Order: sequence, then C-alpha cells, then structure tokens
Amino acid sequence: MNVADPQKDDIQTVLELDVDLHNPTRLSILMFLLPRGRAPFTIIQKALGLTSGNLSSHIKKLQNKGFIEVRKKFIDLKPTTVLYLSMKGRKSIVEYASNLTSVLQNMLIDEGKINR
Repeated sequence: MNVADPQKDDIQTVLELDVDLHNPTRLSILMFLLPRGRAPFTIIQKALGLTSGNLSSHIKKLQNKGFIEVRKKFIDLKPTTVLYLSMKGRKSIVEYASNLTSVLQNMLIDEGKINR
C-alpha cells in the first residue's frame, strides 16, 4: 500500500477491475448464475429483462473470457440453451466482489477519519 496516499491504491484497484465483470449486464448475468451454477437462457432473459440479442452478445463476451460455458441440450424434448458458471467465472466474481468491498471499506474508514 502506498503510505503517502492510500486512496491512490484504492482508486488504482478500481481502475484495474475487469471491465467484462464491471459491466452491469454481465455482472447481473454472473450474479444470477452464482448461487444457481446454471440456468436456461430464457430464464436469465426473463429475470434480467433483456432481449435475446442483447443477452446473446453479453454471453459471447463472458464465454470468450471463460467465465461461463454454454451448452445446448433437450429439456422436455425442446432444444434449450443452458448457461453454466465456470470455475474461472466463480473465482473472478468472488475476487471482483472482494476487491470492490475492500476499496469501499477503506474509503469509508478514511471518510470517518475526515468527518471527525
């Protein structure tokens, strides 16, 4: 940590957050999958209120980063696209949340010192 300016380190941490996770829609997709592990495309689409095209474009970015896996399967004789949160995705979202929480805690502690 930078002794001269601890907030500089916190701001640098925020600047280094993975933009693919920091995007609100992609973050919402990963947060939806985090407790479930997997979910059908249509369930995620309805839950997040996205168009199929919008969801598809975000899925491609998450898939390219290795955060999710996409599998096609038949459920009740209907072709279904199912998204799975990968181990890399799980680790990345936990690390993202930890980093952001740490920065916010540091800033709130600093704010408490300033406001006293």
